Amino acid sequence: MAEAAGWYYAVGGQRQGPVGFEQLRQLAFSGQIGANDLVWCEGMADWQAAHTVAGLGQPRVTTPPPPPPSQYGYYGAAPMGYASAMPSGQSYNGMAIAGFVLSLTIPLLGLIFSWIALSGIKRTGNEEGKGLAMAGMIISIVFLSLGCLWIIGVMTCMGAATRF
Repeated sequence: MAEAAGWYYAVGGQRQGPVGFEQLRQLAFSGQIGANDLVWCEGMADWQAAHTVAGLGQPRVTTPPPPPPSQYGYYGAAPMGYASAMPSGQSYNGMAIAGFVLSLTIPLLGLIFSWIALSGIKRTGNEEGKGLAMAGMIISIVFLSLGCLWIIGVMTCMGAATRF
């Protein structure tokens, strides 16, 4: 389709032209001809949408200007949300809860569950439940230490009682 060929275009149902191909391209780039407006020239079987003609290109898409700074206050930017990104990786929150509860009832199991939860949290990077797992581990260690001290105290008393 040569430059000399007469191109016609229809905008809003009104046929316009003839124009040269370069002028038709300029109309498309300036937005006067939309992507779905029809174009035709000699040799074409029927009218075609502008975006289907090779070399005509897509009309330029203009983005609206940003809102004035006064809309958002002094800094001129939209307020930031406080929501963080969604956690990635598998959640160990259930294991952390179980570790915390067991640390209060059966400290050895609480220590095991809390340790599994913390290692899973470290491996996946999903920080969900980390506080409960840490608390479960600390409470379990404290209760196990107190239990060991109690057993040592009882054994010492029994040993001292059997000497006399």
